[in-house]
Amino acid sequence: MDAVSVNRVWEEHVKKENRTLRLNETFLISDPRKMNILPEKPNATVPTQNPDPSTIDAARETLRSLAAAKDVDKPPVDRYALPITGNMDYGFFHRVQLSKPNPMFNHKHTAVDVTDYANEYVKSNGGVGPYTTKLPGK
Repeated sequence: MDAVSVNRVWEEHVKKENRTLRLNETFLISDPRKMNILPEKPNATVPTQNPDPSTIDAARETLRSLAAAKDVDKPPVDRYALPITGNMDYGFFHRVQLSKPNPMFNHKHTAVDVTDYANEYVKSNGGVGPYTTKLPGK
């Protein structure tokens, strides 16, 4: 089919669809006084009875035994007996040997006499540095 035929088929399709579509002009609300205007709060809860202390203690003990929060500072090797996921298989039983940092890469930020002089110069001029442009008349 050429472009003219395709457009003609599409035109007939749109006309047929427009014949079947009807706009609903009789919209009404049965009782506007009962209509919810404001949505419900996202944190709204239904109040329930408080559980007894023995149920609370049992739930806390179960949570304590299942939760990994108590082991959050431990490495995975100490947390689990065997790797749990496929990514844990690689290097799971490897222990990192902590050594002293290489002094070649240990650069402490210390002030030298040039930066001390520049800081004192800025303080003595009221916070204005030597490379600040001074406006004429000021």
